[in-house]
Amino acid sequence: MERHVARLALSRCRRVSLSLITLISGATLVFLAYVVFVPVPGGGAAASGRLIHQWRRCRDSDAGAARAPTSLSHIVFGIGGSARTWSRRRGYVELWWRPGTARGHVWLDEEPPAGSWPAATSPPYRVSPGAYSRFGRLAAASRMARIVADSFAAVANATGEDDGGGSEEVRWFVMGDDDTVFFPDNLVAVLRKYDHEQAYYVGAPSESVAQNLRHSYGMAFGGGGFALSYPAAAELAGVIDGCIDRYRDLFGSDERVHACLSELGIPLTREPGFHQLDIHGDAYGLLSAHPVAPLLSLHHLDSIGPISPQGRTPLDAVRTLVNAAQIDPARSLQQAFCYHEDSGGYNWSVSVAWGYAAQLYPWAVPAYELEVPLQTFQAFRGSPDGPFLFNTRPWRPDDACAWPFAFFLSYHARNETDGAAATVTEYSRHVAAGEKSTEKECDKPNFRSAVAVQTVRVLAPKMNPADWERAPRRQCCETAWAGRGSVLEVRIGRCCRGELTVVSSTP
Repeated sequence: MERHVARLALSRCRRVSLSLITLISGATLVFLAYVVFVPVPGGGAAASGRLIHQWRRCRDSDAGAARAPTSLSHIVFGIGGSARTWSRRRGYVELWWRPGTARGHVWLDEEPPAGSWPAATSPPYRVSPGAYSRFGRLAAASRMARIVADSFAAVANATGEDDGGGSEEVRWFVMGDDDTVFFPDNLVAVLRKYDHEQAYYVGAPSESVAQNLRHSYGMAFGGGGFALSYPAAAELAGVIDGCIDRYRDLFGSDERVHACLSELGIPLTREPGFHQLDIHGDAYGLLSAHPVAPLLSLHHLDSIGPISPQGRTPLDAVRTLVNAAQIDPARSLQQAFCYHEDSGGYNWSVSVAWGYAAQLYPWAVPAYELEVPLQTFQAFRGSPDGPFLFNTRPWRPDDACAWPFAFFLSYHARNETDGAAATVTEYSRHVAAGEKSTEKECDKPNFRSAVAVQTVRVLAPKMNPADWERAPRRQCCETAWAGRGSVLEVRIGRCCRGELTVVSSTP
């Protein structure tokens, strides 16, 4: 009897299993038939094919195969531009674009004049498809908002030959303007931290509180650039047209993208290295106190003027920073500060923004103040004094005893220390902003002794980009005299456990 019951149970299990297999197989066939034969709204057979591609890609991603770390070849850039302005803005893109390695397009509003495109130094271009005249004065913003979808479609239909990517998969789409300066190696280091198979929207809000209040604190400002992972871009591409129509009254393309991503439930993941630079005036104070995060982008450079006296134009000035970044991209603008006691017993404070500038304060300034930007700039909108998204220190150009001596990058080179990659950079003294307006220099003894310093020489090991995958920490430094008292040498390195950046004594 028991054996009979067991046989019945086994037979029943087999029938159930066969039924389940039949049901699952039937459901799979129905799904495949639906994907192949049922048209996708607005897409036709090509869109159905993309659905199969996405379904297969999803199945493949679940296989758990080991993947290579994200590299520049996994990123596609979508650069918003205009045929009328490209000739005067192309220099900013050509500073960072790497022909043959970087992927993506400049998306124009119309065809440029025949034979005028500098194909050897610029990204390839495409003309944005579609008509946007129905959006009136906001037509350009609507066109720019759709660049994510246009870039996604270009990848889906590409052979790999027109974007420099070959057969490499696409993991990220990075959007920016034709006057945005990106730092590609740092972008790779940051995006490598995130799982590109999840839906990510990575960027930063404006520096200006007024701008964020007017638009959104939860929005990545487009001029500073933002990144979308492949899944996020795929979802956005599928719904962007409806969003553009629904939010046609919003001011900018970045607002439209943000509104659409909000509908999809994808929030902003903030990375402080994206810089919209919604400021006026001199960016020196802001760039000299960069947060402990990789420098990813700079925007609005034509609006703020040259960031360094080493360049006569905004483009020439930022070129010095970009060139220095090529020998140690991860360290670009990273701040280090230490203290030096001169022969007269005075404590000096030294702050270095690597690859850009150094500051020498002939008095002791605590670390928590040195990491706060001097307000050499004004707010983009509203009151000139802000507020900003960060604290600032007052800049008093009318008081010669209230500001530090300023030094700007004048030399950079690769070096080698004990067989390890290293760099040497030099910063030459320059008349700081506002110093020319004072009738005389500060006559205090500590200032008189600091006047002898004409150059700050910085020695540093090359920073490992993988450091950005660890908890952020500012590096430490120490000082020494060189060059018969006219060169102050600064050596930067990792802080020892428990090491303090503190003044040992006060005169």
